[in-house]
Formats: sequence, structure tokens, C-alpha cells
Amino acid sequence: MVHNTSQTQRKSEGSDHLGRYYTKLNIGGLLIAQMSGIAPNSVLDLGAGAGSLSRAALQKWGNIELVTVDVDEEVRLHLKRLARAAAPGAKHSHIHVDALSDRLPRLLSAKTNSIDTAICNPPFIIPQWRTGFAEIIEDAGFSGCLPVLSDVDAALLFLAQNLRLLSERSTLGIIVPDSLISASKYRLFRKELLQKYAVQRAIRLPRHSFLGTDAQAYILVIGKGATASEKIPLQKFDAHSRMSSELLVGVEDAIDRLDFEYHAQRQGSAVLHPATLVLGSIADIKRGSLSSSESRSMPFPVLHTTDITVDLTGHWCDLSEFGESTDGSFAGRHVVLAKPGDILLARIGRNLEQKVIGVAAGFPILSDCVYRIRVPPAAQKQVLTQLSSIHGQAWLRSRCYGVSAQQLSKADLLTFPLSC
Repeated sequence: MVHNTSQTQRKSEGSDHLGRYYTKLNIGGLLIAQMSGIAPNSVLDLGAGAGSLSRAALQKWGNIELVTVDVDEEVRLHLKRLARAAAPGAKHSHIHVDALSDRLPRLLSAKTNSIDTAICNPPFIIPQWRTGFAEIIEDAGFSGCLPVLSDVDAALLFLAQNLRLLSERSTLGIIVPDSLISASKYRLFRKELLQKYAVQRAIRLPRHSFLGTDAQAYILVIGKGATASEKIPLQKFDAHSRMSSELLVGVEDAIDRLDFEYHAQRQGSAVLHPATLVLGSIADIKRGSLSSSESRSMPFPVLHTTDITVDLTGHWCDLSEFGESTDGSFAGRHVVLAKPGDILLARIGRNLEQKVIGVAAGFPILSDCVYRIRVPPAAQKQVLTQLSSIHGQAWLRSRCYGVSAQQLSKADLLTFPLSC
């Protein structure tokens, strides 16, 4: 966890001034516990921060050679004391440097001959691009799968840096944000990862796994120098510290998402609610056009997600207050209107699956955080009922992605299964 404020373009909510989320002790222990069947000689903790992962590693593996790396000069003495207390016989070395520095391979080689295990909780930010990042990505084998190199999550850079620093036949345990697991922009990255390395486990963590944030994150255990897996074990660790059973998915399905909840819902839905068609086959779906700031400055009311309350879910609502007709001036702006019979669904938000309503009256103008779903009149009631049902909400929730506020892509919404 490395970047200072001057190096950061965007910083996620809840992180400290370096963009770090601090791991709770039980999550650190969980990550180490998932790296079973290994007896490491040397362990690298890249962006060690407060040392939660280092402590868990020392407690499990004892007298190892531990190398910690962090840009924050103040953590060095803390990590020294932590290592002595957790495993007095362990050898500990600390490198004070940016974990994504191009000097790190040389500095690391001066401390140890090889690293066979790495643990990491990277910052959930998008760092300001610099030329050394391209070498990190290329050495790990990911240079051809990222559409815009200058817009890459720090977690991906940390993952790549760890893999290039590890010796052959080694293991990496890393915490990553939902973007790497679920976002369409990282689909090709997941394909390369699954083909070049052995993803031994992917575990969905509960929100609030980190101090001061509800960021959605996952544990990945990755083998370097091992045969790539044909089936990927997915699991979910819930807020009550219960681990789900394993769900094995093929590589092609894992490329779509490495998320237990997505695949569990998908498999269960296929059995219990067989679909006869998908929403995209009968619906025209359009998102609103006005941003939140634009909506507030308009001389007319704009319907936003905050206007769709959970208690209205599944109901046909009178929205005349947001526009009684299609007549009138809209300040020369292109706007997206809904009309009676349309269905409205929140596109973004932590509980977006609970914000789906029908338009009984009115012609509301929509913000860009709302989808307008237009279907033939004969299907309107059926579609609203199925989207707002318990099954429908579970489906929508399983397709959401995002580190903090969740969002639902139009591409996913078009595949919503309808049963007759």
C-alpha cells in the first residue's frame, strides 16, 4: 500500500492519506489460512502498512524470512517490533521504498536470494501513471490485455509486481477490489491471469472487512509456475465469519467473473427459474442523460435514485410531479423522459436492486443514474413483478459490481431472465 497524495488521481472513500484500507485481523488470518499446503522459507509483504498480514504470516509459519516494503517511513519501527513479538526467531528485513518503484527488484535482491511466498493488501486507487508501470505489467504478462494502460487499478499493478518478484513455484495471496473480479474492462486481464497462472481460490469478502469502509473486496490465491487450473474454486466468507462450500466453475465462466455470488445465483436460477426469454429480447433500455450536478441546476425537477425509495419497489407510481406531459421547454437540453407504462430501475447505489418501480402517471425526466425499461404493454406488469420479486432482486444484486457504490451494466440488465 504505497502511494502518497501527490501520486494519486482518485482515492476511494474510507482510505487513509495513502489510499490504504487497513485489514481487520480476522481477514488477515483468513488470507493466510487459505494459502494451505505450503511451508514458505521467505515471505514478501508488499505495502505492509500496519502489518496485519505480516503478523498473521508469522503466527502461522513461525521462523520465516520476512521482507516488508512500504513507502511510509513511520511504519518501519512498528513492523520491526511486530515481527519480534509475533515470531522472535524470524528474520525480518524492511525496505523503505514505493512498492511500485523500478528500484525494488534490485533492493530486494540485496536482502534475499529468492521469495517463494507473497502476501498483499494493496491500496484501492488508480495511481497517476508513470513509465515504470509498463515494465511491471509486461513482465507479469498482462501488457496485451489492458485497453488503457494509464487507467489501471493499483491492485493490478501490485499483483503484477508481486508475480514478477516471486521465484518459480511460488504462491501469492492478495486482496483485490471488485473491479478486478467483475468489471468488464478487466475481462481480458482475467483471461490472461487464468491462462498464465494457477488461480487456486477466489473468496468474496463481506463488506466492512476493512476499517472505516464498506469496500467490496476478494481474496485471490495464485500459484506461479504451476499448471493453470481447469476449474476455479469460488467461495464466500460472510459477515458472521462463515465460509460457504466451494463452487467450482470452468475457466470460461471465471473469465466473466470470479465472484461466488454471481455464479451461485446463476446456477440456482437456471434450475429453479428456467427462463424462456431474456429482457433484452422484448425491451428498449435507456439510461437517463443528466448527471447529478446537472439535475440540481435544471429549472425543472429530475427524477434521481433518491426519489425511488425502497418502500415503492414493485409498485406503479404517480410521478406527475416530475413532469405532467411531454410539452414544455427543457432549457435546450437533451433529456430522457419516461412515460406511463415504463419501468424505472436504479443503475447505481448500494441497494439498487430494491429500487425498481413502474410509471403509472407522469412523464418524469431521468438522471443518468436511472434506467428506463420500455416493454410492450402486455408484458409491463409481468416484467415489473419479476424484476422486483425476491428472485429478481437476488439476480440484480448478483450482477452488480463496484468497490463502494454498486452499479449495474446495461449489458447485464439485457440478460435478465424472464419466465412466462
